[in-house]
Amino acid sequence: MGTVIVWILGIATVLGGIAAIYYFYEKWCERQQWTEEEKEVNTTWWESSELKKQYEAKGFKDFAWSKSDRVTERIADGKEIVLEIDEKNRIKYKLVNSSGQVLLCKGA
Repeated sequence: MGTVIVWILGIATVLGGIAAIYYFYEKWCERQQWTEEEKEVNTTWWESSELKKQYEAKGFKDFAWSKSDRVTERIADGKEIVLEIDEKNRIKYKLVNSSGQVLLCKGA
């Protein structure tokens, strides 16, 4: 009888450990995911921003606003969506203006 209890407790301990590992693995995966949000900006903000300077330093140029329904077409033409990255909170902000247009750029 004592041996059976030891086996049951051993199996329960192992299963509990596996469940704990799985729980923390899911939490870690959740934390690793990035979310994408829109950030409303205007041309004045964009022209004076550090973000524009960072993009220009990387060789990007030809910044322009595009209607959201034409973004896919513009990307196919070689443009990219301008993103502001918040690494601490793991958020990628797509810059849009008050009329819903998306800011795009073209690499060198």
